[in-house]
Amino acid sequence: MSKIGKEYDDLFDNVKGNLGEHFANYMFIVMDDKGNLFYDYSNHRVGRMLIHETHEDMTMNAFGDLDILWQDEEEGDEIDGTEV
Repeated sequence: MSKIGKEYDDLFDNVKGNLGEHFANYMFIVMDDKGNLFYDYSNHRVGRMLIHETHEDMTMNAFGDLDILWQDEEEGDEIDGTEV
């Protein structure tokens, strides 16, 4: 579960304690500057579900059917056909 050094054990214990006080189900993930991961969760099923739900949430189209037309700054901005 962890490739991050033991020097962070107290910090992670505090995070788990704080989350556990307020939430029955939780998961947290951290990465150090070298790309090493640490993650923990309240239980295995919760961890799997939260990872799955987070992945779906992050990959779905958050704007639904909203179409955004981006313009380059060089072209100028127009609102209702009028250049601003």
